[in-house]
Amino acid sequence: MWGAYLTGMWLYRLSLAKAKWHSLTGRPLTGVQAAEIELINEAVPFERLEARVAEVAAELASIPLSQLRAQKLIVNQAYENMGLASTQMLGGILDGLMRNTPDAIDFIRTARDQGVRAAVERRDGPFGDYSQAPPELRPDPTHIIVPDRD
Repeated sequence: MWGAYLTGMWLYRLSLAKAKWHSLTGRPLTGVQAAEIELINEAVPFERLEARVAEVAAELASIPLSQLRAQKLIVNQAYENMGLASTQMLGGILDGLMRNTPDAIDFIRTARDQGVRAAVERRDGPFGDYSQAPPELRPDPTHIIVPDRD
């Protein structure tokens, strides 16, 4: 009920069956599960995240820039040939439309009248999504990286 902005982009990472399954069921994924189905490149424990980012950045920095540019260009062009730009555009249009459906307007009314927590519980509760998920599937609110200001 709340948009469809990036759902079409999943086809570029997942099979058609997996993209439909995850977009239609809305079931939450852990980072490990997302890595297993190749929605993300890898799952890293939070306490190792910054170190892993530095490792990958150092690895990429050791590759000649001309090679990185050429590789990125050819991969991006292949995705563009498959309709990437039109998929992105349609996602934005559908996202806007979905925010004005009767369900979305009802969500806004519930948030206004009963509070955001009640609206989220009503929307996500039946699916066990995010804050309504079992504790082991909820995002950890302490996992925040504050950028250095140096």
